[in-house]
Amino acid sequence: MLNSIFGLILALGILVTIHEYGHFWVARRCGVRVLRFSVGFGKPIWSWMDRHGTEFAVAWIPLGGYVKMLDEREGEVPDDQRHEAFNSKTPAQKIAIALAGPLANVLFAFFAYGVMYTVGVQDLKPIVDAPRTGSLTEGYDIVAGDRVLSVDGETVDSFTELGLALASRVGDTGAVELTLARNGQRVEHSIPIDRWLASSASPNPVQDFGLLPRLPNFPAVISRVESGGAAERAGLQAGDRVVAVDGTSMTGWEQWVSVVRERPDDTLDVTIDREGINQTIRLTPAARTLEDGQVIGYVGAAAQAPQWPDEQRMTTRYWPLQALTRGVADTLDMVALSYQMLGKMVTGQVSLRQVGGPISMAQMAGTSIGSGFEAFVSFLALISISLAIVNLLPVPVLDGGHVVMHGLEWLKGGPLSDRVQMIGAQLGLAFIATLMFLAFVNDIGRLL
Repeated sequence: MLNSIFGLILALGILVTIHEYGHFWVARRCGVRVLRFSVGFGKPIWSWMDRHGTEFAVAWIPLGGYVKMLDEREGEVPDDQRHEAFNSKTPAQKIAIALAGPLANVLFAFFAYGVMYTVGVQDLKPIVDAPRTGSLTEGYDIVAGDRVLSVDGETVDSFTELGLALASRVGDTGAVELTLARNGQRVEHSIPIDRWLASSASPNPVQDFGLLPRLPNFPAVISRVESGGAAERAGLQAGDRVVAVDGTSMTGWEQWVSVVRERPDDTLDVTIDREGINQTIRLTPAARTLEDGQVIGYVGAAAQAPQWPDEQRMTTRYWPLQALTRGVADTLDMVALSYQMLGKMVTGQVSLRQVGGPISMAQMAGTSIGSGFEAFVSFLALISISLAIVNLLPVPVLDGGHVVMHGLEWLKGGPLSDRVQMIGAQLGLAFIATLMFLAFVNDIGRLL
């Protein structure tokens, strides 16, 4: 929880500062007087004034920020300062100021991905395990050790690329064209899909499709147990190694998981090795219902992290200029995927239950901080792209809405009436409030 809270505050602090600095920098270049640059809302806990009269502040509520500019619509402006007011600028300058924040977030994503590829990005080669029961590829000619070559004709070089390729098909109807390599031969499949994962609140395309990484055979050693779970109630502890279940020897973690999943609400005699001494405990897996209605056993015990063999691991590293080029390409791919998913939400192809809020973001932040530098920088890049995309929605009070209104002002040859601007602001605030409520309800639903 502490990791999640700290990670969320740190991520928002970095990304909001970058976003608002974009507005600030362009506003200054357009001759607008900036009165305050605030990271966070509410009463400032720290502030200072620069030689241009701009107050820089950090406020108590770390859920956003703002740049306050001199504007005659918000108060009296001395005659000698009217040329520095935002409302006195041309529509083109106003549009540039509005676009600068989202553009700063996109540029940060370029840089973040570029840094990652300069340092080296760790990934897994797309070598898959046999499809699991209930997955889309169950029953197809796919065996452990097959390597994915392409999805829908697009080359796949890593599991990250595989995940993005499948994510782009969420909500679709048709077929996924899959090409595999096995012993130097190509194996091709056409996997039919029908509104695939459209109603899922937390879709996992790779898992549902059945193309999980080929797991090395690692021992069934418990790394931690869930508080209040079946494992803890039965007396399992971190460090225990599962030796046998009902007299059947366990050769590894996958076999142990398979037995547990198949035996919900059944009592198992589990033999464990604890500090070199074998003992038997009675364990009853709880029943858990998946989104597809399947009931599986669940005990609340995690495995020690597997050591991936060298033939499955890969490191992608470039010289700085090449790394930046790859960073730009990855950012544009994420922008395209994000707009694609937004379009599917608008048309009803995917569920609005997939909208996430601050709780989901905090969980992602906590996980990324605990996973190291690369994971946290990747998280920052992803959220920075999301922040840019959301702000560019053509909704009044968001940057995209300001662009639309200033564009109309440009076409009209004069500012829109106060009434039109006020109605637009009210509609925009209503939209934002509805979106925040939806995200919060979705977050609570995922927790439950």
